[in-house]
Amino acid sequence: MPPRDERSPRRLAGRAILITIFVLAAIPLYLSLDSVWRPLIVRLACAVLVAMGCLRVLRGVGRAMETHTISPLDTPPPTPPPPELDSRFLRLRDELIFSTRSRRYFDAILWPRLCALAGTDLPQPPERRGVRRRGPALATLEDLIARIERRA
Repeated sequence: MPPRDERSPRRLAGRAILITIFVLAAIPLYLSLDSVWRPLIVRLACAVLVAMGCLRVLRGVGRAMETHTISPLDTPPPTPPPPELDSRFLRLRDELIFSTRSRRYFDAILWPRLCALAGTDLPQPPERRGVRRRGPALATLEDLIARIERRA
């Protein structure tokens, strides 16, 4: 549907007057032509009218596409929420991370728990070289946990 200003009565009346003047000027021109040229001129006039109509339709489609909203069926589905992890798993993960960052945390919290799980004496992992305050590496903790699992 064309915008409001294109459908105003003044604009429509102006277009009607222009078309009437064009037709009234074309009739004497058509009658003054040789009969051989008349079919060609009529075809050209029809081609111009068809081209103008096509342009009008294309403009209307362009305007309709600009204001087109996406259908809810065409929108991609919302992403599912990430799965919630068990709080016990999150606590264990945090303990392992804290243990690698702090030797005191490892010695005071995680090492007694690992010893309690093992049931026997585990060899305590050596301190890291260069950085005294850091706990054992994740690979070392993985080794300790694998030993506990083998004993169980």
